Amino acid sequence: MRARWKIALSAAMVALSLCPPVIADEACPAGALGVSRTIEVDPKDGPWFGEPHGDRNFLAPGEVVLTFDDGPSPADTREILAALAKQCTKATFFMVGEMVAAHPEVVKEVAAQGHTIGTHTWSHPNVARLTLPEITHEVEATINIVQKNSPEPVAPFFRYPYLSSSKLAEDYFKSRNIAQFAVDIDSSDWRMRSSGPVISRVMAGLKARGRGIILMHDIHKWTADAVPQLLLKLKEGGYKVVQLKAKAPVQLIADVTPPVKAAPKYASRKRSTLRRYSSHSKRSAQLSRRSSEIR
Repeated sequence: MRARWKIALSAAMVALSLCPPVIADEACPAGALGVSRTIEVDPKDGPWFGEPHGDRNFLAPGEVVLTFDDGPSPADTREILAALAKQCTKATFFMVGEMVAAHPEVVKEVAAQGHTIGTHTWSHPNVARLTLPEITHEVEATINIVQKNSPEPVAPFFRYPYLSSSKLAEDYFKSRNIAQFAVDIDSSDWRMRSSGPVISRVMAGLKARGRGIILMHDIHKWTADAVPQLLLKLKEGGYKVVQLKAKAPVQLIADVTPPVKAAPKYASRKRSTLRRYSSHSKRSAQLSRRSSEIR
C-alpha cells in the first residue's frame, strides 16, 4: 500500500491469547463458514493491527477477519447481519457516532448477534488534522453513545477514518489502551456501484496476500449485496474466519457530549444524519485527490 499519511512506526508488542475454536450453533447448517477460532486481544498500550503497522503473522495463512466501517445503517447493516448469520460467522463493526445516534436499535442487533463492536469517531473527520481536544471529543463521545446502546461491552478497538492517523492520535490511543486498526485487504467498496467488483477485489487481495483483515463498509447497498456471495467464495477458497474480541472492555470517560458542527454550506439543514453521512464516498474521493492513496 502507498502511504496516505505520515506514519510514526512503533514496535508495540501485541499480546494475544488464543481461545479454542468456536463450536457451531445447532441452528447452523452443515458446512457453514462459521468461525474457526477467536483471538482475544490485549489492548494494553494501543497495539496496531493490519498493514503497515501490525504484525502480519498474528493471523495464520488462510485466516481472515471481516470488518465493516461507517454504520450502522438500517437496511444495509441488517442485510449484512442476515448474511453473516446464514453462514454462522462473525465480524467486527467500527461504528460512527452520528450513525449510532440516528439508529441505536441497529447497534443492539449487532451486539445481540455476537459480533464485535469498535468505534470510528463521531463524524468521520480526518483524525490527522485534529487537535488533541478534538480527537478526545470525537473518540470519547462515540464510545459513550455506542456503549449506551449496546447490551454488550464495547471493545477498545478503533479504526481511523480514511486510514489517516497522526503521532498525536496514536499516543492518545496508547494512553487509553485502545487497539488501533489498519487494513490488509481493502475492498474499495466506496468506489464501487455494484457487488461484483467488491467481491473480485477482496478475493484478488486474498490471493496475493493469503490472509488478513478485510475492510468493507455497511452503508452501501452493493456491499450488502456482495456479502452473501463473498462468504461463499471464502468458504470455497478454504479461508477461515477469525473473530477478534477484547481481553477487557473499553474504559468509559463520563459526560462527553457529542461534537457540534456547523452545517456545511453545500448541505440542506433539513438533511438527515444518514443522508449527510452517506456522502462519505464523495469526501473520501476528495481526500484521495489531495493526497496519495493508501488503498
